[in-house]
Amino acid sequence: MKTDPTRESLYERFLRWAGGEEADGPEGPEDPARQEFQEYLEYMDAHGEMDFGAYRLMRWKERRAKGLIPDTAPAPHSPDPVPPDLTGQEPLRHRPGRLKKQIKLYWVLSVAVTLVLAAVFLVVALELPAFGDPSAPALNEVSERYLERGTEETGAVNAVTGMILDYRAFDTFGESAVLFAAASSTILLLNSPRRHLRTYRGPDQLTSLLGRSLLPVILLFGVYVVLNGHLSPGGGFSGGAVLGAGLILASLVLGEERMEQLLPGRRTTVLTAACLLAYGVMKGYSFFTGGNHVGWDVPKGTPGELLSGGLILPLNICVGIIVACTMYTFYTLFLPGEEETE
Repeated sequence: MKTDPTRESLYERFLRWAGGEEADGPEGPEDPARQEFQEYLEYMDAHGEMDFGAYRLMRWKERRAKGLIPDTAPAPHSPDPVPPDLTGQEPLRHRPGRLKKQIKLYWVLSVAVTLVLAAVFLVVALELPAFGDPSAPALNEVSERYLERGTEETGAVNAVTGMILDYRAFDTFGESAVLFAAASSTILLLNSPRRHLRTYRGPDQLTSLLGRSLLPVILLFGVYVVLNGHLSPGGGFSGGAVLGAGLILASLVLGEERMEQLLPGRRTTVLTAACLLAYGVMKGYSFFTGGNHVGWDVPKGTPGELLSGGLILPLNICVGIIVACTMYTFYTLFLPGEEETE
């Protein structure tokens, strides 16, 4: 298709209109739109460093509407070539050359910091004792001290449980609080009103058949690991994980609707908060008594006697319940389901 070379283009007609000529009808130079555009062109001529574009036009009109620039365009070669921004400050000029320099500086600093940290880590690694060296402090003085006096000071036969629930009990309290905070935050984000309108899925026949035989064993094993954590390997974290898996299996076996009736979300939240509060009360007294455990002798754990070891047993129970309820809460919140439609 050939175009007529004598025909005026739209751009040429636009320039004629902006210049005040009658390019498209009887419009005169008093047209407000033409006058505003001419002021904008004069403004751009006075600020040659600014880019021409629709965004700049929009910003100029916004500044003019807010009274930040005069109604008339500034005179060429004005002493203040940079107009004030909406905040009254001079806007930063975004130049490609300056941006490239900043990117190069960023990469140089990143590489320099990485090399310095790598050198520090390498020096520290070279100063560490060899793995398995019997003369290493971690294998003689430190470990020997806790192994020899751990049962006497904590009452736990299991040194790991005594370390977690006595020597660093406050740290374990913080970890339990993090689990509770994570579960509570997830409930607030995902527990929408529409979620309660969804239909519950029934138990799968094969899963129900196999799960009914495994569920009692899993739950009993989880309880055993929690209750015997101060006397044998185990404890609240590992036993709570087993109990949490058992609750999830119970939901698959009994069905989501039945499990929601037995253990609703509000009940698990209250139970977790109560266990966290009980943990804080049982171990918080040390901060008010100077760490002397109120002056009583810690009862020692005795293998074969469940009710021994002082506060280690109830602390294990609290941690186990917190871990199990947190796992089950996450499972229920991410359950797939179909929403009821009217």
